[in-house]
Amino acid sequence: MKDKKLLKCLLFSGIIVLTSTAIAEDSTYLKELGAKLKASVKSGEMTREEAMSKYKAAESGEITNTAKSINGFFIGARKDEDGQQKAAIIVPGKTKDKSKWPLITFTGESVISQFADLKKGAVVINIDDGQIKKAASGKIGAKGKEKLVMRKRGGKGGAANFYSIVIGRLKSKDIELGEFTMEVDYATVNRYGSLKIRDQIIGNTIKVSGVSGQFRDNLLLIRKGQSLKVRTSGYSPQTKTLSFAHKFNVLERAVPFSPDGHGVPPEAFRGFEGTLKGKILETAGYEVLLLVEDIASLSDANEAADPMSIKGKKVRVAGFYNNHADKFNGLLPNDIIRVGMRHTNRAFDMFQVTEVLEVIEP
Repeated sequence: MKDKKLLKCLLFSGIIVLTSTAIAEDSTYLKELGAKLKASVKSGEMTREEAMSKYKAAESGEITNTAKSINGFFIGARKDEDGQQKAAIIVPGKTKDKSKWPLITFTGESVISQFADLKKGAVVINIDDGQIKKAASGKIGAKGKEKLVMRKRGGKGGAANFYSIVIGRLKSKDIELGEFTMEVDYATVNRYGSLKIRDQIIGNTIKVSGVSGQFRDNLLLIRKGQSLKVRTSGYSPQTKTLSFAHKFNVLERAVPFSPDGHGVPPEAFRGFEGTLKGKILETAGYEVLLLVEDIASLSDANEAADPMSIKGKKVRVAGFYNNHADKFNGLLPNDIIRVGMRHTNRAFDMFQVTEVLEVIEP
């Protein structure tokens, strides 16, 4: 792949995400691509001529050749707030302002493991084979001697964390690049910093980048104009781009957004803390959409003006990854459960699970 083509595939909002699924055998890739293109032609997503053009470009190596090395400074590996492993490097730029040097983030367990014994400093990363090694001299050009300055994530020119389920209507898609645009109708929030981003994207057309693996197949089946939901992990206001979350993945068809249908709670129920009984409607990404049958108990800390206002309505509960992860994996739609929850912030539509989780009727 030519440099510009490669960067177009990997770059979004100043961050490169390299997943273990990004490096595949050419023959397997072409076979899978051919099947997907045939399906797209059959469903009317593209013409036969468009499909042939894309396949020939891939076959010629214009799309699939990934030979490329990146020289930069390894600055550490860690887990983010979503539990996803990440390793980051800074790539020296021509400008003397080091705060403007690109910050590149690598994700994927197989990639991260190669950073495990690597000390901070100059590195060379070969994207074609996924190998990471220390630079021979420990320096990257003359700038290797200079002191590095980290740019705070979410600052000017950077991307901010945005862990959310975003619902909207598909506007366009590029399966090969793992990108699509959607007109956003709704987004869940569970942090103070997310409220501003939610208000920025709702009602606007936003790009989603970084879709990989089986989720490209899911995207292939969704038609323009249809509603979908996707879990995101970040947002760049400069490029109006959401990044696809590679932890607790969600990308699938959804019913058109409505407050009642997606678990937006009544105002009188905000501030609730206690235990509910209800039927599971869906489970995804360590979250549950519950159709409430009854209020099992109220906590002394309950602040909801009318707890009974939720009966017969839907509520969304999150936080099962930190509490009840094992039990969550056994939950199925139509299970009748008793679940404890609290509303940590009235501005959020989502509730957090507490210590109570019991399946009453499987």
